[in-house]
Amino acid sequence: MSSQAIGIDLGTTFSAVAYVNQHNVPEIIPNAHGDRITPSVILFDNDKEIIGIEAEKNAMGFPGQVAQFIKRHMGDPGYRFNYKDKSYSAIELSSLLIKNLKEGAQKRLNQEEIKYAVITVPAYFGQKERKATIEAGERAGLKVLKIINEPTAAAVAYGLNHRGSKKRCLVYDLGGGTFDVTIIEIQDNVIRVRATEGDPKLGGKDWDDRLMEHVIKHFQETYPEEEPLNDKSILHDLRSRCTSAKFDLTQRPETRIIVTYRNKPLRLTITRKDFEDLTKDLLDRTLEKTQTALKAANYTIENIDTVLLVGGSTRMPMVRRNIREMFQQEPSTEINPDECVALGAALTAALAAALESGKEAPIDIKTKDVAVHSLGMAAYQDGTLFNNVIIRKNTTIPFEHTVTNFANTHNGQSMMNLWMLQGDSINPLECTALGHFEFYGIPPRKALESKISVTYRYNQNGIVELEARDMETDKVLSHRISSEKYSLHDVINDNIPAHVALILDCSGSMYGEALEAAKVATRRFVEKNMNPNCSFAIFKTQSSKAIAGPTYDPAKLNKALNEVVAIGKSTLHRPLQAARRALKNRGSIFVIISDGYLSRAEEAQKECELAVRESIQHSPSKLRHKPYAFIVGHNDWWSINKNWKEFFDN
Repeated sequence: MSSQAIGIDLGTTFSAVAYVNQHNVPEIIPNAHGDRITPSVILFDNDKEIIGIEAEKNAMGFPGQVAQFIKRHMGDPGYRFNYKDKSYSAIELSSLLIKNLKEGAQKRLNQEEIKYAVITVPAYFGQKERKATIEAGERAGLKVLKIINEPTAAAVAYGLNHRGSKKRCLVYDLGGGTFDVTIIEIQDNVIRVRATEGDPKLGGKDWDDRLMEHVIKHFQETYPEEEPLNDKSILHDLRSRCTSAKFDLTQRPETRIIVTYRNKPLRLTITRKDFEDLTKDLLDRTLEKTQTALKAANYTIENIDTVLLVGGSTRMPMVRRNIREMFQQEPSTEINPDECVALGAALTAALAAALESGKEAPIDIKTKDVAVHSLGMAAYQDGTLFNNVIIRKNTTIPFEHTVTNFANTHNGQSMMNLWMLQGDSINPLECTALGHFEFYGIPPRKALESKISVTYRYNQNGIVELEARDMETDKVLSHRISSEKYSLHDVINDNIPAHVALILDCSGSMYGEALEAAKVATRRFVEKNMNPNCSFAIFKTQSSKAIAGPTYDPAKLNKALNEVVAIGKSTLHRPLQAARRALKNRGSIFVIISDGYLSRAEEAQKECELAVRESIQHSPSKLRHKPYAFIVGHNDWWSINKNWKEFFDN
């Protein structure tokens, strides 16, 4: 591997990049201005993207053109930043930040191209955020060798100077937008994570927000006719002033914030005590998480040898004082809280690059991280859906566990559904749904004869992988994210969207009273079951396409029914084929209305079997000369020996 590997600390408010130099020492790479950290701010100026300090300085003058606090939105598919005719996702914005760091490093290191990186993430980032971070790195032209948790990276930087010793460390990481607390054991050259806790929506920004709210409240009390919250420019200016005030209060007991809006000034003196009173609940949240992490690691406060403070927000006196009081010791000052994460990432990048290229590692440090979230699946017990936890939080990763008690529930089943959950709660709705997966390609067998194993895996990046096998053939089943647009909430509340195909026998044997009775029964069925989650389509036996729908409009269905006449032979396989294709993979239910006198029944039977293999289940054993109505649903094909009116009325 000829290209230099870099470590990137992609922060909410500031980012940094580092590498391991020729002396095998990690070193921060300054940006073009000579600064060791770069504001994570992007200013869009026509066709140019300006990143860093210039963007931050221009935020007030061009508030609608500035994207910041992007990390808070990683993994959120609904977030967009819009500028002119372009719309950017958090992944796209983050890739611009990473690309800027990469290109700056290339110039500083005189590298034509840097191809490899390790990128840090908050320990409490979940599946979606971690995948988004990797994708952002790849879009920036990097091969992401690994993503590493920020507290672990800080411990790597600290552990470099403590190899050969045994230490129990607590890493308290309060950054600009996220908070993590991690219990780490350093022994010889191994850095082992014991437990981690955190909040990806808690950081220095929240202290700034609280101060902004305080200033705005005083401004509105002084000038009740004014509403500065509606002015983006004044909000950007106020944020800058509040952030500066927070920094001032780190060094001195009071400061002054001056705000002018519509030529109306406000001069507000803020003491350190005022600021700490305003934000006490935020600090308390971090201390509660700290106690939770200690408990999860089976440690007491007395077990901790060293407390490492990571992230610029730990410079606030209230943080250092409370940590000192809690642990009865001074926090370590050996590492720079702004730089240690990038330095640890650089060491990890050098190790990963050596491993990939087969070269000797420049340093001898090993890390063992943990799963920060429990991993489970939605399962039924006594008719209630619950979260069946498969891999527990704080399990050392990489780790995998295989469950072998899955079986097909009906004849010919070719697909299996699975909801994967992230979280500890037994209530699925209190967990994060990582995906609704469909495993397909199960060989057709009788009910309970297909045995399926499912392997749940946390890889080294803390990303979940899922694999299912047919145990008889040992074949790995293909899988996909379900195209169905319903949630676990819909499942629990029996509100799953359904798409009903009404297939009407219009052969000559249905002429007269029989067909009219079928129409009446069909209308009643639609009337009873029509709802926003249920669409209907009508097919008739002489047609290869729907004569109405799929639709949620009963008037359209009724119009089509009025035009149906009985004539000729019943060729059920053609509308079955059309319905199967039209409603494939859409949670389909088939309702077939017939007197049982069908021609070409064998072909219809084959269409039913195809429907079974496509998970539109279940076919009847016989189709000929039996008056019935029957349904193909998610669980069974229901054959009913009643007339249409009785069936639909019930």
